[in-house]
Amino acid sequence: MNLTHWIGIDYGSKTSGNTVICQHDGQVLRFYDADRRDADNFILQFIEHAHQYPVQQVFIDAPLSLPGVYLGLENCTNFHYRRCDIALNAMSPMFLGGLTARAMELQQTLIRKYSISVYEVYPKAIAQLDLKNQYHRKLTKNDFQSLCELLKNQYPSLQFNEYPQHQHQFDSLLAWLSGYRFMQHQHLTVGDAHEGQVIV
Repeated sequence: MNLTHWIGIDYGSKTSGNTVICQHDGQVLRFYDADRRDADNFILQFIEHAHQYPVQQVFIDAPLSLPGVYLGLENCTNFHYRRCDIALNAMSPMFLGGLTARAMELQQTLIRKYSISVYEVYPKAIAQLDLKNQYHRKLTKNDFQSLCELLKNQYPSLQFNEYPQHQHQFDSLLAWLSGYRFMQHQHLTVGDAHEGQVIV
């Protein structure tokens, strides 16, 4: 299986520096930080310049749809959460507001301009699945290394040039790993197809 054709993205507010792309270069996983650049332009430029490893799929940690009540979907009455959000105990797309709107716009651009498939993921869900109670928000560099070793035991394709240095890099790795599970048909699909689904 070619490991280079998809990227995982931990998606943050536009200039917070918290957006990170994880991509496999055929040998190891690498992390690319947006730093303080415009996160959306950073992602689009990364994809435009990825000639050696063209991106065909994007797995992004951000809501890509609104609750179905806004679309008039039958049996959808919740104005705050989609079914996938409730199932995963995730934040409301409405609470995230501008980030949700940016992610939906980015998805549309990637589909229309580059014919790239875009999937919503939730790194916390795959961490809880594979790392149980060892994943939390106060992780140190040593924790990232030990968690990566645990993941390598489960997914032998994981090889690193450098271990994640902070939470956003680690979450981009989990987003990439959701893509790996999807490509291997090992993933879970959470939510309603008409309202919005999350790949785990």
